Amino acid sequence: MQVCLRAPGAENDTLGTTDELLKRATGGVAQVFRYWDRKRGGRAMPSSDDIDFLELRPWLPGIMLVEVTQSFPRDLIYRVVGERAVRQRGYDPSGMSVRQAVHAHSAEDALETYGTVVERRLPLYCWDEPRAAAGQVSNTLALPLSRDGTSVDRVLVYGEDHARDRKS
Repeated sequence: MQVCLRAPGAENDTLGTTDELLKRATGGVAQVFRYWDRKRGGRAMPSSDDIDFLELRPWLPGIMLVEVTQSFPRDLIYRVVGERAVRQRGYDPSGMSVRQAVHAHSAEDALETYGTVVERRLPLYCWDEPRAAAGQVSNTLALPLSRDGTSVDRVLVYGEDHARDRKS
């Protein structure tokens, strides 16, 4: 299967394979990706109804579930937010839009990243992204979910932070 990959400092995403994603993925990212892949079966993507947060228990601190609205312009609403994201922001953004509670360089950057997943209907893995916290980098996996099997209506996100000197 094809996936989108964003290398550190890259302006654009590249298309890659599941094997390439798993080669670069940290432990939690690889496990969450494998879970999503197992849940999708032979489909392009699983439904949000297929996701059981009890099965994701070990990774819940880094999990977010984002709803894709049907409005124009598109917006995204944080529906489930793990404790890591809450701690990074200093508040719980559940129920807020990405525009209101962005935790990226800008709302446009965040919406563009989610837009890649929504429009291409493919997973996106970004690794070793600089974080505001000194000496920290983030690895983020965004996975499309669809109730109708065609349009993305939710995005399952998993993120991990690591020390900047992490070995590749």
